[in-house]
Amino acid sequence: MIAIDYNRVPGRSPLDKERPLGAEKGGGVWIHVDHGGPTQACITLEREPLRRLIRALDPAEEPVIVMGPASDLAG
Repeated sequence: MIAIDYNRVPGRSPLDKERPLGAEKGGGVWIHVDHGGPTQACITLEREPLRRLIRALDPAEEPVIVMGPASDLAG
């Protein structure tokens, strides 16, 4: 799984419960294997695509994942 750096204290574990933007803004967002059920803001992928993503990401490059409707992201 991959922790998303949203509403977290920089440099702390993704498991830390402190939410700088406030608890009402959520947090604890991850990219993880699809378990066939709902999530609360997490992104899920099938096992092999997730493995490929994990292998492709280099934390030293500070990757950014952009989400939204494909029509809004194109171009």
